[in-house]
Amino acid sequence: MEKKKSEFDKVFSAWDILVIAFGAMIGWGWVVSSGDWIARGGVLGAALGFAIGGVMIFFVGLTYAELTAAMPQCGGEHVFSYKAMGPIGSYICTWAIILGYVSVVCFEACALPTIVTYIYPGFLKGYLYTVAGFDVYASWLAVAIVVAGFITYINVRGAKTAATLQTVLTVIIGGVGILLIVASAVTGDIGNLQGQLFVGNTAGGILKTTMSVALVTPFFFIGFDVIPQAAEEINVPLKKIGKIMILSIVLAVSFYALIIIGVGYIMSASDIVASQSGSGLVTADAMGKAFNSSIMAKVLIVGGMCGIVTSWNSFLIGGSRAMYSMAESYMIPRVFVKLHDKYKTPTNALYLIGGLSMIAPFFGRKMLVWIVDAGNFGCCLAYCMVAISFVILRTKAPEMARPYRVKNYKLVGAVAILMSGLMVAMYAIPNSGCTLVWQEWVMAGGWSVLGVIFCIVCKLKYKEKFGSHIDVALDEDEVYVRDDVDEALEAALATAGTAEEAADLTSKEAARPSMDFSYFLPVNIVFGWGKARQAGELTKPYGRKALIVTGKSSAKKSGLYDKVKQSLDAAGIASELYDQVAQNPLTTTAEDGAAFARASGCDCVVAIGGGSIMDCAKAIAFLAVNEGDVNDYIFNRKTSDRALPLVLIPTTCGTGSEGNGFAVLTNPETGDKKSLRCNAIVAKVSIVDPECMTTMPKKVLASVGFDALCHSMEAYTSKIAQPFTDALCEYAMGLIADNLVDVYRGSEDKSAWEKITLASTIGGMVINTAGVTLAHGMEHPASGLKDIVHGKGLAALTPVVIEASYKGDHFKYAKIARIFGGVTAEDCAAKIRTLIFNLDLTCRLSELGLTESDIPWMAENCMKVSAAGVANNPVVFTQDEIGEIYRRAM
Repeated sequence: MEKKKSEFDKVFSAWDILVIAFGAMIGWGWVVSSGDWIARGGVLGAALGFAIGGVMIFFVGLTYAELTAAMPQCGGEHVFSYKAMGPIGSYICTWAIILGYVSVVCFEACALPTIVTYIYPGFLKGYLYTVAGFDVYASWLAVAIVVAGFITYINVRGAKTAATLQTVLTVIIGGVGILLIVASAVTGDIGNLQGQLFVGNTAGGILKTTMSVALVTPFFFIGFDVIPQAAEEINVPLKKIGKIMILSIVLAVSFYALIIIGVGYIMSASDIVASQSGSGLVTADAMGKAFNSSIMAKVLIVGGMCGIVTSWNSFLIGGSRAMYSMAESYMIPRVFVKLHDKYKTPTNALYLIGGLSMIAPFFGRKMLVWIVDAGNFGCCLAYCMVAISFVILRTKAPEMARPYRVKNYKLVGAVAILMSGLMVAMYAIPNSGCTLVWQEWVMAGGWSVLGVIFCIVCKLKYKEKFGSHIDVALDEDEVYVRDDVDEALEAALATAGTAEEAADLTSKEAARPSMDFSYFLPVNIVFGWGKARQAGELTKPYGRKALIVTGKSSAKKSGLYDKVKQSLDAAGIASELYDQVAQNPLTTTAEDGAAFARASGCDCVVAIGGGSIMDCAKAIAFLAVNEGDVNDYIFNRKTSDRALPLVLIPTTCGTGSEGNGFAVLTNPETGDKKSLRCNAIVAKVSIVDPECMTTMPKKVLASVGFDALCHSMEAYTSKIAQPFTDALCEYAMGLIADNLVDVYRGSEDKSAWEKITLASTIGGMVINTAGVTLAHGMEHPASGLKDIVHGKGLAALTPVVIEASYKGDHFKYAKIARIFGGVTAEDCAAKIRTLIFNLDLTCRLSELGLTESDIPWMAENCMKVSAAGVANNPVVFTQDEIGEIYRRAM
């Protein structure tokens, strides 16, 4: 499937998306409407009504949570409905929610200066005209336009800047709300609740009035849906995106319910009636009464004003991303697909919506109320279509990766469709309390007509491109860099996982036997810049004529071959060149090289190159003094402890072949890729010179660097790991975590190159003792079959293998996750995907030339050639289970 790389910067942390959603939902309604809610259902009835309404929206939120984590792409609803219903369904859904977003942004531009008049009654200056009974003043317009311009500017400057503003304002809102709740507990009187706990004299009457509150509450929870709109910009593990979305709904429900109870505890029924006939701001008056101060009432109003801006800000983010996604699919003019060169924000969409918010105040507040009601209708319609998409995709795409998977999806989907459908119906049902008036139907109809026009024009202009969609590479790759502000939130979300790991660790520690191991590795490492120039001196003790083994060109192009040959010559060592080694060396190449070595009278072997060259050189050194078929030695049908002395000079920092007695070879007849193993092919000297690494192409560095990491990760989690290998693995993984991406991106820091080179050598050393596990075991059949780049094969397989294996050793996988910035074992695969993404290695097996039809052979071959790796894995899988893991990596 064709994919593209995301054009957005991933800047939103877990905290950012929580405050964006929560800030959008709490808004201003809790300041102006609490008296109405209490009058309608009573204090406890209204609070219960919000809880019931929260349950309604919770089910819709669950569908969003699963779909957002499964398809974290800009546009949210646009992508969900496209996958389920196709282009037309997607067009209707996205066009509807854009109306909702734009209407709220425009309304808030009018609401803010209106609230200023509550605080400063003399604020209104320069009467201009009246629209639908609303007086428009110059000062009122000026504040609306200036603030609209400011918020638009903030959003253009970058999503992170907008999120910072959202955080500050949401903290103010939360602080003011908490202050009211605490004050109510201290200064309130339980007697104030008398006669206003519920409205109604019978159980049926109480239920009816409570439900009347519940039916209007969903409209106060609109806002959590902004999260999927900006999903491509979220820097959080996919599973946690769903959890945070649900958490935002729970927090909003709790906030509203506690505010209602707090107001009722402070204000008696007569106080509320008096407040409603006076300022109309019952919550603000409750704050004033709690502190016996009119100033504190204004403080609460300021908190409410912050709520206006948080909703405004959130819906500007959501609306602009929805427009971008439609433009990207050629559904509306392509001008809206433009991103800011520096800040990576959809500038033209932001300018349009921001411009509309500057124009809107000229039409007065009453007209904007009509637009908002029409917009809420659009949001609810989109909710219903998303809920339907949720059910369709569970049937249509059951194999889709769902990091946040909802249980009992049929029940959840049915309730979500029913509830959101009810919300849509309420706008049409007479006397429902939400019925649209004729002006609002005109606006909704006008928006629909505009959508039809756009649809027809764009379909004619863009032809077959209309409604096209390309997934971004982030569909299945979580890119997450930990933010310090996320610490507390991450801890809260991960509590269950951490507790599980702690219990698992405790039980394992109790069952773990006493230490019993042996460690032997006869390797001589000579490490340092420029050490390759000492090749002759270091080789001299081991022979008089060396076979120099290289690839076909790289060692010559870099000049390293000439340096080594000159050093050998200076030491009086004659040499012959064998330069026929290619990627994934073949057994036949090793046999040919050994015959050449014998014919040339060579008594030692010097290898210059990456893992393939070193592995083939080892096999050549072995076969030069051992008779018979190399495959007999590979499969342990024959054994020998003899080989020509070896001197290895690695030029890539990945395989670590210079640090072990392995030589991985591929049999061209059978496709078996398996290693020859014996201590005789451990190098007499491994000259590890970081300077030799600096000539690698970037794509080679990425591949071998990831291979080096896999060696340490697999040896660390291997069932035959031991204290020495664990210590080396942890050290090497830390070196890679801190340096590989910087080196890949062009850092010339010698220290960073040294650390990556050292980590590679350590990786080779630890697998000599602790072995590799399933990722390498599964990659060998893949590259043996298709001759793919080893590091790319590992990049496709490793995260999927980790997801399948981490439960076998929570403690060690959590340790790896923490080395790379995560917290729990569940974070490990996401952290490794982040590294893969940053190294531009993101791929699937299908993109490397493998198909579903190859899986049975690969699974069978894995059990044949990689039995030790399968057995060493923290979870031992059957052949069928390995086949399924291959399938997930496709």
